[in-house]
Amino acid sequence: MSLIDLSLPIEEGMPVYPGDIQTSVRRLDDPKIIEAGWLAHNITMSLHAATHVESPAHSVPGGKMLSEYPLETFIGEATTIKQEDIGRYQVNTPILLVYSGYAQWWGKEKYFSPPPFTTEQAEWIGESGIKIFGNDTISVGDVKIHQIIQEKNILIIESMCNLKQLLYQKAKLTLFPLKILNKEASPVRVVAEIL
Repeated sequence: MSLIDLSLPIEEGMPVYPGDIQTSVRRLDDPKIIEAGWLAHNITMSLHAATHVESPAHSVPGGKMLSEYPLETFIGEATTIKQEDIGRYQVNTPILLVYSGYAQWWGKEKYFSPPPFTTEQAEWIGESGIKIFGNDTISVGDVKIHQIIQEKNILIIESMCNLKQLLYQKAKLTLFPLKILNKEASPVRVVAEIL
């Protein structure tokens, strides 16, 4: 079995959405820990940093929190298409991934200005019958775009990578958010196996 990693790395100083806290990864320097021979770190980050999954509660008042979804939600067949093919491609899988190519700009200023998803594209995604929508941009758009999609109880994965390797092929996707209770988002490790 060959797995494809669709997740960006979490590291000190990585790009974050404007207004989010910067990610900090620090070694614990308490003498008791060091003298005992332990290596231990703390991490401080936004739940929306790097590759992450968002529940409807992120944009829809009263929407479901991430911890309300059963584990089975996070495994399924996925179809990957180019962003310009939204609305022109039949999707028959519970997961839709959209490739824009913007993951190549991770760590560069251009990463913060991806091609926006239009209202029409968001409506098509919302009506497509999927349970998860993922893409390789820092955000699918403003709160209106999020709401159009998330009002249909669709989870959104943002800041993915390596989607080009999956274009127009069916793949099994596995992603598990951290078990953070009553929150709208979580960092996630997403892997794919081409079927």
